[in-house]
Amino acid sequence: MWFPAVALVLGWIVVVPQPARGQQARPDSLDAHQVLARVAATYASCRSYSDSGVVTDRYAGLLGHTTRKPFRTAFVRPDRFRFQFTETKGLAGGDVVYIVWRNGADVRTWWDVRPGIAKAPSLGEALGGATGVSGSSAHAIPNLLLPQEVGGRCLTGVTQARLLDDAAVGSSACYRIGGTYGDEPITLWIEKSSYLVRRIDRTMEIPQGSVDSTTTYEPDLDGEVTEAMLAFDPPVRQ
Repeated sequence: MWFPAVALVLGWIVVVPQPARGQQARPDSLDAHQVLARVAATYASCRSYSDSGVVTDRYAGLLGHTTRKPFRTAFVRPDRFRFQFTETKGLAGGDVVYIVWRNGADVRTWWDVRPGIAKAPSLGEALGGATGVSGSSAHAIPNLLLPQEVGGRCLTGVTQARLLDDAAVGSSACYRIGGTYGDEPITLWIEKSSYLVRRIDRTMEIPQGSVDSTTTYEPDLDGEVTEAMLAFDPPVRQ
């Protein structure tokens, strides 16, 4: 909706369209699909990538509670990779750690639920085992980084994609893209300056009610990824 402003220019009255209060004019003409295409190209062409973040799931209905799963990713093209997420089970249960690691053809995993180092035939299969329990954080960005190796539904394949009002994550201006991911509504927050994913909002229906899931990212594209960040270092348990 636009409200006119009236200006007097050389004796002529000119009606100048102005954005309604609370609505920002877009500085560019990209549509949702063009933004998503730039996201895909950015991740697929980077030299290195790292992030930290958290998946926050808010359960409604009979299971009303909130869970948090912090994670971090480190990647150097072509074949160095490490992903870890942690699930806090409370004072009695302690933390549950899941690690997926790769160095060349050597792919290993660690999961406290099934203690011990396991070897996997491929990075895609190793991450597939961690996807559901990690709240999809094991899949969303690795799939963008290595689409030929990490299969499954891609974030940039959101259907019915449309631009929503812009917003910010911290000080970072973001496009917001709404659409459908599988059968579920999703909103992607894409940083305008870098085309990196900063936040994902999803709503999922479950037999006991519904889950509102928010995944936040602090990403670093083509920055330094150290050997310590890439190390396979499963926890030592007593």
